[in-house]
Amino acid sequence: MGGEFRFGFEEGGEEDQRARPSPEPEPQQDVLIGRDPDGVVTVAVNDLAEVQSVTIAGRWRQSVDPRALGSAVTQAANAATVQALAKQVERPAEPKRAQPPPTPSLERITPEQALRLMDAVSADLARFTQRMTEVVDRPLTLESRGGHVRGTIHRGHVLNLEVDPAWTHSARVTEMQQEFLEVLRNLRARSVPADLAQGPQSPAITELTALVSDPNTLLRRVGLLP
Repeated sequence: MGGEFRFGFEEGGEEDQRARPSPEPEPQQDVLIGRDPDGVVTVAVNDLAEVQSVTIAGRWRQSVDPRALGSAVTQAANAATVQALAKQVERPAEPKRAQPPPTPSLERITPEQALRLMDAVSADLARFTQRMTEVVDRPLTLESRGGHVRGTIHRGHVLNLEVDPAWTHSARVTEMQQEFLEVLRNLRARSVPADLAQGPQSPAITELTALVSDPNTLLRRVGLLP
């Protein structure tokens, strides 16, 4: 017992070797369709607004100027996203399974250790807030690997998609569909990172949650109760 007590967030945790239950199969999701006003471009998304496909009519050049093709895809993508958001609003929220709070340790802690934990939590929350600000408040611009399509998204709304008009004259429709799909998917994935959607997470925050979940245990650990 002569060693210094350390919080869990300061130690490297051992990998849990226990068998984990198999994940439950995800429910099937509906495909929602969005089109541009001319009906040249069709974008399909699931009910989470994740882009599934981009379809461009074979004779699109008869209706749309090549310089405006990006605008047509933008309109179709946003129309599909609006449908997905409307469906999410209409769908009743599924009750979340309440997770039991972590079991707090019973070892005594000093005021210095408590302050160290609070400093770590404050730093983690500041980093999370900074990342949220960067993701939510700043437009994100990405380019396809082929370099022919470029898109910008802000707060989940596609602001514009630009396509090289010279490339559209020689590219096959399937090639254009693939580059538009790549950009739309990457914009969506980068604009809503999964780790941010779960809220602030860190070992220090978990440690503090365990402490405050049981006030009596907390008071005993800081020496205010026997």
